[in-house]
Amino acid sequence: MVLAVVGLVIGVLVVTGLADRFSLPGPILLLVTGFAVSFVPGVPGYELTPDLVLFLLLPPLLFAAALESSAVAIRQLVRPIVQLSVGLVLLTAFTVAVVVTAVDPGVPFAAALALGAIVAPPDAVAAVAVARRVGLPRRLVTVLEGESLFNDATSLVTLKVAIAAIGTTAVGWGSAIGEFAWAAVGGVALGAGLGWLLSLIRRRVLHAGLGPAGTSALTITSLSLLSPFLAYALGELVHASGILVVVVSGLVLGFRSPSEVPAAVRLTENATWAALRFVLEGAVFALIGLQLRGILGALGEGESSDQSTYLVIGAVLLTVIASRPIWIALIHLVSRLSSRRTPITWPGVAAVSWAGMRGVVSLAAAQTLPMDTPHRAVLLAATVAVIIGTLVLQGLSLPWVIGRLGLSRDYSSDDERQRAQAHARASAAMMQRLDEVCRDEHLSPHQIDALRQWAAARDWRSGDGSDQDDIERSREFGRRVGEHTDWRRALLAVERAEIVAMRNEGELSEPVLQTMQYDLDLEETLLERRTEAIDGHLAELPSEQDPDPDAGVRSATTGRTGAPERPVTAAAEGLTDSTSGSVRQNLPDDGPSDADLQGRTPDEPSTTVRRSWPGS
Repeated sequence: MVLAVVGLVIGVLVVTGLADRFSLPGPILLLVTGFAVSFVPGVPGYELTPDLVLFLLLPPLLFAAALESSAVAIRQLVRPIVQLSVGLVLLTAFTVAVVVTAVDPGVPFAAALALGAIVAPPDAVAAVAVARRVGLPRRLVTVLEGESLFNDATSLVTLKVAIAAIGTTAVGWGSAIGEFAWAAVGGVALGAGLGWLLSLIRRRVLHAGLGPAGTSALTITSLSLLSPFLAYALGELVHASGILVVVVSGLVLGFRSPSEVPAAVRLTENATWAALRFVLEGAVFALIGLQLRGILGALGEGESSDQSTYLVIGAVLLTVIASRPIWIALIHLVSRLSSRRTPITWPGVAAVSWAGMRGVVSLAAAQTLPMDTPHRAVLLAATVAVIIGTLVLQGLSLPWVIGRLGLSRDYSSDDERQRAQAHARASAAMMQRLDEVCRDEHLSPHQIDALRQWAAARDWRSGDGSDQDDIERSREFGRRVGEHTDWRRALLAVERAEIVAMRNEGELSEPVLQTMQYDLDLEETLLERRTEAIDGHLAELPSEQDPDPDAGVRSATTGRTGAPERPVTAAAEGLTDSTSGSVRQNLPDDGPSDADLQGRTPDEPSTTVRRSWPGS
């Protein structure tokens, strides 16, 4: 068992790395590789049980996605998200049921409806990854993310109703509607309540400050890892939708995190969830491939003839692919007739219509079918055909479709513009607060000057970009700050090499090294982010009157075209080769001065904060 899990994780890492290296769709390559590996002698059998997926894999995946999703954006687009995650799932399920019973009248309607519920919800993991890579508009990406967060609940509740109706003469629609309503309303209410409660517990833990430094981060991260399983169990306990409880509680916690969680805790929590989500997303597609051999081998055990089996499988695949664009177009048309303003245009409708890849939820749901379900092997095979067909056909062609629709674009400039606006607004708030502090705290003129210079350096962009002098000052000061950043990164490399050498020589204990290393990692990460912001800002400045002959080349730091290349200072780069001796001896005479970096004249007093130990 242990070797099987280790082998699975190693395989996911290797295949995902190859997919990134050769720009291939990771989910498809993982599925194909898993299917091929299942034929290798000696490879252990991987049984993807429903409990494994529905309780151990699906909750953390949906919770992690909810933490990263924007509750504000989802609220703004709640109408199309509900239309897709509820209305479209139900329409697809019943369409598939009607087609299956028409192709093979021997399949009971309840069993056909169960198959429709199984293949109805798309898995947006692959679609969102492709959409972000090719530059699909953010609004459409939010719609796809919101659909994938909530459509599983609709599918699983519909499947539960259909399974209960198998073997009966008719479906109890009254009880089914009541069960569906409670699953939806109860799931949302419980998710919101649980999210609020977990947020309260998180604040109390942080306020108590239990244990040594760093313990709070581990405690909060552990609580976050436990939350999706607690949410799912609570929802299933009261017969509501455990999936909805997981998603809503994740949205609540993600929305409140920026104002409640300290930076060090958030860094630890985000890194943990990113690693876990990376492994789980790859594992589920690899497990689908590993399961295919056994599922396809069980086809001969069904009651249907070979001809009817393949007719049903082909009809279901075509229905799933064709019905999504038709129903989405009709839903959008009705929305336009009932409301003058719609958040999605017709090209966006076409792109969303083609982003219908199915995934692990469909396969896990199919395996919840009772063993005595009529034509169970055919239903499983049809599910597999839909997963593979949509992943290959739609997954490979989605970038081409988005490009042909004219929706693909680079949003880095918009991101830089929003970041600049946010910096400007935050700087204004900081200056206002600084004025209040200067009035109330009776600070000395030197302290006030130091605080003002620090606050001004937080946003080094000059003016609003409408004046050419402002542009030139912003460009020049941005370059000076960039050079300063390169120097600081080089000096950090010298400090890092020195303390590692002291550890190796036995002059520095491992706990002290780890503490210093953590501080250096945080500082270097901040410098890297500042370098990206500088290069992004330089790329946004108008270059018509820029005398720099290198303007328009690809940035060495960001890789974007349009920014003048700002190579790392050669002398600063040379500092990283020095691991001993005086740092000052390695500094060239033409290095940036403190006066240049702070916008002062050489005669003004320096306010630079020195990095030194107490008492030095």
